Amino acid sequence: MAKPAYGYVTLVGSNPIGVRSGANIIFNRNGPLNHIVFNPPSDTLIIPKSGDYKIEFILLIDGPASTSVYGLILNNSLVSGLLTNYGIQRQVDGASLMLTGQAIIHIPKRSTLQLRNIGSTTDVLLPILNGHKVNAASLTIEKLN
Repeated sequence: MAKPAYGYVTLVGSNPIGVRSGANIIFNRNGPLNHIVFNPPSDTLIIPKSGDYKIEFILLIDGPASTSVYGLILNNSLVSGLLTNYGIQRQVDGASLMLTGQAIIHIPKRSTLQLRNIGSTTDVLLPILNGHKVNAASLTIEKLN
């Protein structure tokens, strides 16, 4: 019987967090981790076991009107077939939007996984709303088989 593998990482802070084009999200906290390796703060999760994994990510993006695009980087390459590319468009300045993405992909053993701004703009992630700290970004991974 296969052993479960799963993990949850998040990014919290006290000030808006800039993410340049081409930069990875640096997560600084984690929830449960089981057969997923993460040493905060880091932009990289290590997946020791091969299999099909469900991955979900959420970003709270603020700032001027623009477009934001993110994708998963597996072993230093964007996941092929556009399977993990997600984006949003803010049509007015000051709009705060949640960008969510999910996919089921095969991950080889001893792989690395990152979430990257693959768009052309710098984004601002928002870690505080109404005086309360919130997750500016999170990523969940779960092994399905």
